[in-house]
Amino acid sequence: MVLAACGNPAASPVIRTGVPNATQDKPQSKLWFAQGSWWAWLPDPEGSAIWRRTPQGWERQQPLDAALRGLPGQADVWADEGSVRAVLVDRNRLAVAGLRWTDGRYAPDGPAAEFNLDGGLETATIARDPGGRWWIAYGRDRRMWVRAGDADGWTEPVQISEAPAAEDDICAIVALPDRVAVLWSDQAADTVYFRRHSGGPDAGAWEPIEIADAGGGTADDHINTALAPDGTLYVAMKNSVDRVGLPQLVLRQRYPDGRWVNRPYGLRTEDGEPSRPIVLLGGGDLFLLHSFYGRERGWVEWQPGHEMAAQPLIEAAQRVNNVTGSKANLPEGQPWIVLASDREGDVYEATLRPYGAR
Repeated sequence: MVLAACGNPAASPVIRTGVPNATQDKPQSKLWFAQGSWWAWLPDPEGSAIWRRTPQGWERQQPLDAALRGLPGQADVWADEGSVRAVLVDRNRLAVAGLRWTDGRYAPDGPAAEFNLDGGLETATIARDPGGRWWIAYGRDRRMWVRAGDADGWTEPVQISEAPAAEDDICAIVALPDRVAVLWSDQAADTVYFRRHSGGPDAGAWEPIEIADAGGGTADDHINTALAPDGTLYVAMKNSVDRVGLPQLVLRQRYPDGRWVNRPYGLRTEDGEPSRPIVLLGGGDLFLLHSFYGRERGWVEWQPGHEMAAQPLIEAAQRVNNVTGSKANLPEGQPWIVLASDREGDVYEATLRPYGAR
């Protein structure tokens, strides 16, 4: 696996959402490729909206607005060629909404499932297991929770963590080749944990907790994942070292045999610090992207290797943050798109390129 380079800095917004930081939050993926196009699920002042990338630019899919009005706007998206599911988040509630491709366009796939949780939510993620069952995972009350859903409805929440984590710790659910698993940060214990579902029908049956890494300030509430075709899980995270001259980010790899390897990268400098990393896979390359908070403003960088200096990817007049990509591996023969956003509600685009193509 080659760490990959990317390019096409973009200084002008391609979408205006009217919502600050529209591409947040850390573990979420808001892009997908299907039906020959890139799509984005982004917040709107009245809910959320679907956008399609066309030769003329990004176009809002207004026929879907009514179905998404009033729902939370912060989305994590799971998609295949014919359907889409997203878990939508605000501070007090979750919703799971679906789209299906019919007659050359997306249409709502039934009513959204909504869960009122009375505060304490930061983010949530969604995955589908090999049997077609949906799962969502989220942190609340210093603990990590999952729900499973199918045609018969959704289970009650299942707690999969044990000791309370820090107040702002989060988790991410991933679909492994044979089951789902959840990875979470615990800054109170300075540990990163991982736990696989048993793979059976019981939503509450989980294997013993694994430790991905512990000690030395390794835990922080920044998590983003990608799964390779061979079953290797890649996780981009921030640590809590927070010292000039030392790495602030970690690329974690879990091999199919359960072995973990943790590779620090992304130095903090006198000029600023890297943050909010994501990891993407495409064409045999691995992409590490993150924000860089400089003294006066911030931008998005690409990291061609943990031993090499990062370079700007998206720079703009406003501080750009929260780069987001697709949950699935990047599609062959298509442009590889990522988005990031600023505090004014503007969204920016960049195109990734295989390392050997530069």
